[in-house]
Amino acid sequence: MRGLRNCLVALLFGISAPALIWVGAGAALYQKRKAAKKESPVFACSIDEDCPPGFVCFKGRCVLAE
Repeated sequence: MRGLRNCLVALLFGISAPALIWVGAGAALYQKRKAAKKESPVFACSIDEDCPPGFVCFKGRCVLAE
């Protein structure tokens, strides 16, 4: 019985390790997307002076001037 228990525990660890890797990768991607949204906010505007330097007002949004 002891050998069966050890085999089941080893099988459980063998199955859970890849699952935890995928969960960790998903969490990292989620955090990366969340940080990317925070870094590039969308500014609403009505005229060019409402936008930060280097941006122009286009259809109510500040876009990078080209």
